Amino acid sequence: MTVAARPWLDQIEPYRPGRHAATLEGSMASNESPLGASGAVLEAVARSARSAHHYPDPLADELRSELAVLHDVDADQILVGNGSDELIYLLALAYLAHGGHAVCADPAYRIDEISTQVVGGRLTKVPLKDWAHDLATMARVDADVAYVVNPHNPAGTVRPLQELERFVTESRSRLVVVDEAYIDFADDPAGMTALPLAAEGRAAVLRTFSKIHGLAGMRVGYLVADAAVIATLRKIRAPFSVGTAAQAAALAALRDPGHTQAVRNHTLRHRAELTRLLQEAGYAIVPSQANFVLAEAPDESELVERLWRQGVTVRPGTALGMPGTVRVSVPSSAGLDLLRAAL
Repeated sequence: MTVAARPWLDQIEPYRPGRHAATLEGSMASNESPLGASGAVLEAVARSARSAHHYPDPLADELRSELAVLHDVDADQILVGNGSDELIYLLALAYLAHGGHAVCADPAYRIDEISTQVVGGRLTKVPLKDWAHDLATMARVDADVAYVVNPHNPAGTVRPLQELERFVTESRSRLVVVDEAYIDFADDPAGMTALPLAAEGRAAVLRTFSKIHGLAGMRVGYLVADAAVIATLRKIRAPFSVGTAAQAAALAALRDPGHTQAVRNHTLRHRAELTRLLQEAGYAIVPSQANFVLAEAPDESELVERLWRQGVTVRPGTALGMPGTVRVSVPSSAGLDLLRAAL
């Protein structure tokens, strides 16, 4: 028997992750933490294995409670997911299925784009302006959902809270979703986060444990939004999507602020060094507020392959919707030396 997929799925270009190099030090394509997870995380994951025969807490209540205290919101305003990507798919299912309309930057975060296509929604992409979100133009688009990735990936630029608040007030979109996967690496996270808007129910904010907490392999993210939005998404989510080990890892990461601060300090210091290194090699740089740097590279393919041959992987801009650039993750000190030699 042959069954045909829904016809609109033929238009989707699958997500392609960055390549890993032969060594961890040379892998600079996926914005992974060069310092890894906290030692407390490793211990917590090992302990969680004793409960492997039990289903996990379906809503990750302990984690939600600690996040609620951290962000000064009600626990019913938080939904924990299998990475923030699962939560993006849930938003698409709830608010974009069967002809819903989303607006985002161009280039978009690929999962925002793919999830909209999967559910039969339509997407309006507004080109960046000076490498950052053109919020004024996006605000004029009548849409169900507006996605703002702040800091933007792959540009690394950020819009401050005042501009986000103006956008939420003026936007014709019914729901504004601010993806803050990289906000911890901004110079002033507290002055740039949209969490105050989420606390008031005026916007939704996505966060992840993949970046500053170094839990990319565990797949834990969360959404802070109006309780009515969370209640809707809870109806359609898989009941046990976040495993016991992942919940334990996230809790341990939250409880080790020293490691989080060490990762932030490393990133800011090495981001400045990475920027200087690329500039000295002749590349123009987009000032970054994330754990990566975007370099303008007319010789994009040649540069990517040359670095690959020297044991360094970076993300070609073409794969991210930004041809003529390369995105380089902030590496370890050894990785920086490797990149310097490769260049």
